[in-house]
Amino acid sequence: MNNYVFTQDGAPAHTFKKAQEFCKGNMASFWPSSSPDASGGQDNKTSHTSVEALKATITKEWDNMSEDFIKTSCASVRPHIEAIIRNNGGHIE
Repeated sequence: MNNYVFTQDGAPAHTFKKAQEFCKGNMASFWPSSSPDASGGQDNKTSHTSVEALKATITKEWDNMSEDFIKTSCASVRPHIEAIIRNNGGHIE
């Protein structure tokens, strides 16, 4: 199990202090919930009223991304995550 990292989202049950303490003390690789350093994308401030509206926004944004941007973004993920792991989930620059 050393090759796995337990991750959580921002659900209240996951951000609860006792849950965070348990995970830190009992799991070899634990990724804290809502880590701003782990976010690979930009926040979307637009409210969507339907699944169709959300899909339309995603498709529009995807179509506006250059192939170079996508390749560069994907290539940066692994080193970024490795830096967070080396810093035990703490903030990285």
